[in-house]
Amino acid sequence: MQSLALSNNLLTGIIPETLRGCTNLLSVDVSGNNLTGGISVFGNLSQLVSLSLDTNSFVGSIPLSLANCSLLTSLDIQSNLLSGVIPPELGLLQNLRILLLGNNFFAGSIPAEISNMSSLEVLVLGNNNLSGPIPATWNSLGLKVLDFQGNQLTGNLSPDLGKLSSLLILNVERNNLSGAIPAAFGDLGQLQQLNLSQNAFSGVIPVEVAQCINLEVLDLASNKLTSSIPLALTELHHLQVLSLSGNFLSGIIPTNVDTLSNLQVLSLDSNNLAGAIPPELGSLAELINVSLSYNNLTGEIPAELSHCLKLQILDLQGNNLTGQIPSTLGSLQHLQSLQLNGNHLSGQIPSSLGNCLALESLDLSNQSLSGGIPQNLSSLANLKQLILANNNLTGTIPAEISSLSKLQTLDLSGNRLSGVIPTSLSLLQSLQLLQLSENQLSGGIPFEIGNCSSLSTLKLRSNKLNGVIPPELGTLIKLKELDLNGNMLSGSIPSTLVGCKNLTFLDLGNNQLAGSIPLELSYLQVLEQLILDDNSLYGVIPSDLGNLTGLVVLDLSQNNLTGQIPTSIGNIMMLHMFNVSNNNLEGLIPSSVGMRFAESSFAGNPLLCGRPLTLKCSVSEPMNGLGRKAIIGVAVGAALVSVLLVCVAAFVAIMLTKKAAVNVTREDLSQPEQKLVMFYGPVLYPNIVEATGQFDEEHVLSRTRYGIVFKASLPDGTVLSIRRLPDGVVEENLFKAEAEMLGRVKHRNVHVLRGYYIRGDVKLLVFDYMPNGNLAALLQEASHQDGHVLNWPMRHLIALGVARGLAFLHTQCDPPIVHGDVKPNNVQFDADFEAHLSDFGLERLALTPMDPSTSSTTAGSLGYVSPEVSLTGQLTREADVYSFGILLLELLSGRRPVMFTQDEDIVKWVKRQLQTGQVSELFDPSLLEVDPESSEWEEFLLAVKVALLCTATDPIDRPSMTEVVFMLEGCRIGPEMPNFSSDPTSQTSPT
Repeated sequence: MQSLALSNNLLTGIIPETLRGCTNLLSVDVSGNNLTGGISVFGNLSQLVSLSLDTNSFVGSIPLSLANCSLLTSLDIQSNLLSGVIPPELGLLQNLRILLLGNNFFAGSIPAEISNMSSLEVLVLGNNNLSGPIPATWNSLGLKVLDFQGNQLTGNLSPDLGKLSSLLILNVERNNLSGAIPAAFGDLGQLQQLNLSQNAFSGVIPVEVAQCINLEVLDLASNKLTSSIPLALTELHHLQVLSLSGNFLSGIIPTNVDTLSNLQVLSLDSNNLAGAIPPELGSLAELINVSLSYNNLTGEIPAELSHCLKLQILDLQGNNLTGQIPSTLGSLQHLQSLQLNGNHLSGQIPSSLGNCLALESLDLSNQSLSGGIPQNLSSLANLKQLILANNNLTGTIPAEISSLSKLQTLDLSGNRLSGVIPTSLSLLQSLQLLQLSENQLSGGIPFEIGNCSSLSTLKLRSNKLNGVIPPELGTLIKLKELDLNGNMLSGSIPSTLVGCKNLTFLDLGNNQLAGSIPLELSYLQVLEQLILDDNSLYGVIPSDLGNLTGLVVLDLSQNNLTGQIPTSIGNIMMLHMFNVSNNNLEGLIPSSVGMRFAESSFAGNPLLCGRPLTLKCSVSEPMNGLGRKAIIGVAVGAALVSVLLVCVAAFVAIMLTKKAAVNVTREDLSQPEQKLVMFYGPVLYPNIVEATGQFDEEHVLSRTRYGIVFKASLPDGTVLSIRRLPDGVVEENLFKAEAEMLGRVKHRNVHVLRGYYIRGDVKLLVFDYMPNGNLAALLQEASHQDGHVLNWPMRHLIALGVARGLAFLHTQCDPPIVHGDVKPNNVQFDADFEAHLSDFGLERLALTPMDPSTSSTTAGSLGYVSPEVSLTGQLTREADVYSFGILLLELLSGRRPVMFTQDEDIVKWVKRQLQTGQVSELFDPSLLEVDPESSEWEEFLLAVKVALLCTATDPIDRPSMTEVVFMLEGCRIGPEMPNFSSDPTSQTSPT
């Protein structure tokens, strides 16, 4: 057999060792499968001429034995999970013409030996973690393609690259290269593509580039280039793409740009260009994309642009353009995106834009446009975004907009629109954002809006809307933001809003709402902001609001609320803004609340007392928390109490003759059922009660979704961690069965259950005490101690421990356990700082399946939840992998995911830093001392890449936790710390 061709199938598993015996093979192509394992077997096939292994999941390093395949002319192993360094020995393959190593995890520098391969024509090393400089000299004078994109290469580009006279493509985008662009590049007469984007090149654009007369693509975007655009570039008559965006270029756009007759893409955005847009652009018949946004361009939009009949994208936003929108733009039948926002345009919106039938995005916001919304826009059947916000538009919202069946974003906010909200908007089944705030709309909110099943954002604030909040809004299960602030809405808050289980922002403030705060709001477990201020709400503050552990803002001010501030509010650790001022609240402010917020948060409640208010509570501490009527009752009964003092004194004297017992229950603590079920030794319930100070606040270690965790120090010196689950009825046999099952889960990197107790409402779980706290606290501590407490090897070991624990839950438990809430708070550290994954498998222990809140149980924690779980609420192993990826990014960067916004989460931020070459920004500030030339730098970047694999948007693209363990073990190039086995099944917890 001389040829093995099995490409593009569904093959899995590893390459069989028996293939080593096929020594006559000349060609092997197994690309496009799901094969795993190493590739060392191919080093024995010395007769190989072509080897294609791309697009699989091969791991490990490039075997040195491949250097024995001296006849190889083509080696393609790109798009795998290979790591390590590129062996210099590959330079021995002097017949090799094509070498494709892109899209792997290779680190280290580019071996100088590669540049000495005399036959090499195509070299692709893109999208790895390579560092160091690009070799200055190349003996491969026949090189046609050099692709180094997406690495961490540094240094300057050598002028000697200009000697590669056969070069067709040079791509070094997304690296950390700097210095000037060599003028010697003008000698590359055959060059067709030059991509130097997303680096740190500085200086001017050398005019010599214009000597590359065959150039089709010139991309110098996202660098630090200065001065003006050389006029000589207009002599590149074959140029199809000219991208100079994201630099510091000044001056004007050359007026003789019309000589670039083949130009398809002109991207000059985000510079300091001034002057007018050349009308000559209108003569470029091949133009598809014109992006001139975010410059200082002035004057009017040239009507001549309407001659570019192939134009698909016209982006002029963020300039100082004036005048009216040319009506002739309506002739652009292929136009898909028109972005004119953020200029100083005036006049009316041309109705002719309704003729741009291919239009998908239209943004004319932040201008001085006037008049009405043209009804002709309803002809744009492909329109997905219509943004006309912050203009001076008047009239009503055309009901015909409902014919835009693909519309996803409708933003008409900040205008002077009047009339009612058309009920026909309910026909927009693809609508995700409806923003009509800050207009003069009146009438009621159409209940039919509840039919917009894709809606995630509904903002109607600052209008003149009246009537009730439609209960039908509760059917919008994808809704994340609901803002109805500043209207004249009345009636009560509909309890049906509990159906909006993905709601993170709810603002009903500044209306005329009455009634009580629905208890059901406490079931909105991902809610971050709850704003109900300036209404006429009455009744008490539901204590169950304390279950909203992700709440950041809670504003109940300016209402008629009575009763006390629930102590449960103190459980909301994320709460940053709390306001209950100007109500009729009474009693002692809970210390866990009062100590965190200023006096203004409680002002205007005459009967409130305690910190931070100056008014001290007049009743003794045992009466703290009594209501006003109860206090009056105590005062009226004072005389009766004094009569009974003698009897009380006698009773106390009798009791003092007996040994005191812990007074937490009226039951006989010696009964058999008062024993805890312990897997490794007996413990009595009274011992636990005494060891926790009767579950006193001083013994609290943490407050979690599944109850309060106490520290229990037993008389024999044993220290345990006791989790008291929330009160509530749980079927006892079910509880015991679940606890017994969890007790069998043993691994060195999971928090092992040691015992349990259940009687009535009291439900306890017993764990080992973790003296070094959790990862969240450790990261916080590290940020204040210059990283001395948490260096890179320690961070790697923590990540590996968590990954091993999670892999164990996924693969070795029967049934497999999905954690559902992987985050730093749920990573505990023992005395040796070994990581233990905690808080898994507790759902069925905390609540009965019949509990009404079960359907609203939080799926993960804010910032760590995967996109698909946010939509479906369904927890999966793939969702755990995503959460682990976020945790890993936080561990590496020191940045908490809640610090980011919806527009740019931590994953997008990391990708942006990599794309812009700001790699040092990824490091936790305490790790900046890591040398960019060291192995630790490479290891860190490998770990970042693992995290990005874990956080892939599509769950199918994420690795399993077993694969993550394998990759993280490969990240550690330097000396490893404790050598634990990679096999998660071998790491049972010590007893």
